[in-house]
Amino acid sequence: MCFTGHCSITTIFPRTLVVVLYSWTAYVTCTRVDQVSPVVVRSPVLSTLVLGLYTYYKLISEGPGSPLEYSELVVRDVAAAENGTELPPEFLSRRSITSKRDGRFRLCRTCHVWKPDRCHHCSACNRCILRMDHHCPWLPDCVGFRNQKYFIQFLMYATLYAFNVLIFDTIQLYIWFHQGDYERQLIDLVLFSVWLLAFAVSIALSCFTGFSIYQVAHNQTTIELHIQGRYREELDILGESRRDDATDNVFDLGSSSKNWMDVMGTTVFEWLLPIPTSKRIRNRHSLDQKGLYFDFRSDVSERLLDSMDLQDRLLRRVTPRSSMERGLI
Repeated sequence: MCFTGHCSITTIFPRTLVVVLYSWTAYVTCTRVDQVSPVVVRSPVLSTLVLGLYTYYKLISEGPGSPLEYSELVVRDVAAAENGTELPPEFLSRRSITSKRDGRFRLCRTCHVWKPDRCHHCSACNRCILRMDHHCPWLPDCVGFRNQKYFIQFLMYATLYAFNVLIFDTIQLYIWFHQGDYERQLIDLVLFSVWLLAFAVSIALSCFTGFSIYQVAHNQTTIELHIQGRYREELDILGESRRDDATDNVFDLGSSSKNWMDVMGTTVFEWLLPIPTSKRIRNRHSLDQKGLYFDFRSDVSERLLDSMDLQDRLLRRVTPRSSMERGLI
């Protein structure tokens, strides 16, 4: 049950558990619910089962994305990068807003890479993750730039599946009780246990799915939800001293629909099916749509890009070239 090549008990167990729970609850519901037509039961249960498991596979196999995958982001000398004699590539520094308190570009001392906007180091994965949202123990892996779309879809499919199981199991148990069968036979404990599991999971998943969709609609990651205050400080470094709520998240494109389409795609098919977005396919041969830089809200985009370009040119002008860089010329 290893989809990415990184096999260990800590990865195999949660993935196997998810597949087993899916398969077991579907089997019990399809074989023990006899008060509803088998076609009516099996069609929604099995269709959401297949969609959920396939999306789960895509979620894991796609991975979140990491700056380690790009040779252009490798830091040759961490000490030189920290004292400013080694600089990040211009395509990154001129389109990135987050920086250290001294105004220099962020880097990871563990991974030895430059850290793009919204990139964070995951201690559980022991690597940097592009637009990291959170580490999910049910994968177990991070949800990040490349697989967030599949994560949202998996949550929606899993929630729908849990409600399908809950509804059909409820009908079966209600009829068993309403007809007085409890006086002649014991309750089906296996079906009842599946009903309890579906009841708990449907409530939990509904809440988490709603929260995750809310985050996507605001173009905000879970990590960013907790560190909004830092963006104000970083805007100050770039000369943006405004203190209204609009400056809390410059990655918010201005409307829920734009934010949603930025992650999930522009068509209903892309929203509902676990397929790559047309925007991602269109830019597969460029550095766009790789999680290395992002669009900003239109009302601050021009000012931020001008500020970043000016800051980058000043840093490169006043920064002495390292001996390594001189040797390459």
